[in-house]
Amino acid sequence: MAGHDEDFKDESGFLFVLVGLIVLVSMSALPVTVGLIQLFAG
Repeated sequence: MAGHDEDFKDESGFLFVLVGLIVLVSMSALPVTVGLIQLFAG
């Protein structure tokens, strides 16, 4: 499985996009998350 360079590059590219999407979504949802935490904690 690790012998193919193309697969490795494609997988790392997919992971890069996936991490980027997660960061983007988490940054967008951060105010909502903080609001929920304050709502439950308050």
